[in-house]
Amino acid sequence: MKKNKARFLALAEKYRDVGIAPACEYFGRCGGCRFQDIAYDNQLLLKREYLAEILNGVCDVGAVRPSSPLHYRNRMDFVTAFGNIGLRKSGSHRHVVDIDSCAIMQQKSNDAFRALRPLLAGIEDYNYLRHTGYLRYAVLRQARFTGQVMVNFVIAERENRLRHVISGIVDRADSVSILLSDGLADLSFGEVIEDVKGGAIEEIFDGIRFAIAPNSFFQSNSEVALEMYRRIREEVSGNVLDLYSGVGSISLFAAARADRMTGVEMLAEGVAMANRNREANGIMNADFICADVLDFVKHNETRFDTVVLDPPRSGMNPRVVRYIRQMAPGKIVYMSCNPVTFRDDCALLDEYAMQSFEAFDMFPQTPHIETLAVLRRRGA
Repeated sequence: MKKNKARFLALAEKYRDVGIAPACEYFGRCGGCRFQDIAYDNQLLLKREYLAEILNGVCDVGAVRPSSPLHYRNRMDFVTAFGNIGLRKSGSHRHVVDIDSCAIMQQKSNDAFRALRPLLAGIEDYNYLRHTGYLRYAVLRQARFTGQVMVNFVIAERENRLRHVISGIVDRADSVSILLSDGLADLSFGEVIEDVKGGAIEEIFDGIRFAIAPNSFFQSNSEVALEMYRRIREEVSGNVLDLYSGVGSISLFAAARADRMTGVEMLAEGVAMANRNREANGIMNADFICADVLDFVKHNETRFDTVVLDPPRSGMNPRVVRYIRQMAPGKIVYMSCNPVTFRDDCALLDEYAMQSFEAFDMFPQTPHIETLAVLRRRGA
């Protein structure tokens, strides 16, 4: 992984233009963005070239579909450490860059963050090197199409020292929660110990409503996610299995094209939100199962016509791929945030031919790329 990242960043040098002014004053210090000194059209060309190298021999890579280059991001996790509130320094885990706004975060959540910063003065932050202190993260989320804002505070001790902070920010947010993360791991999620307001925000994709709780995974760029979900919906049919289904966003969005939709997710909160979203939308042909994906596919005896995959960045366990091959669906729709693991998984799916491949710039200004492939079983 490190070798591929280094190659990507080295390739970026030939696309840098003299005189491009970064949109953010913290660029070069903050580790959140890498490409603000590259014109956006060139960022798309860079990502296309990188994909073509990684996927050489797997598929042809066309143009990368663009996004809004700034103010697109739904979620930002601000570290509170060493007297600063912001993001980690580029290339260093030991320093936090103090910032008061972020050029890729949406505007309402930027405004909420500016209001929040002075309220946190006097609140003990967390030293993640020594594992001492109180407030680990302030997490801001904003739903693109509804504009609803969520503020989460991730703390290391089970006590609420944030009452005056919350009273000063609560009118700017649709949901405010306190989460406990008291282990050694550096996590920006945890046990919800108090929902001060709301407990969830709502996003809407083409009329389908999704409740998003503090720990829920939801795509960070709603405009691009909606475009990709529309493509997925075009490809599903029959009895459909959606693995790594999260809060059910793909399952519920595509259910109208399926006879039956089954989502599998290992996190209980995700399954609970998926069921809540199913009921809120009146979608009767979708079911959600709380299970480890490997355990599910290993013991599955149901015939599925289409399998939808959206695995984590680490890709799929090779045993999961093996059991999917044994299931022999006619079509696999594979959404990936990591072209390297996507390539490796495709190599194991040798009974399948690439029907289509598309790349989407889900994360402008960064080295990350989202891809969507449709694989059809040979002879099906």
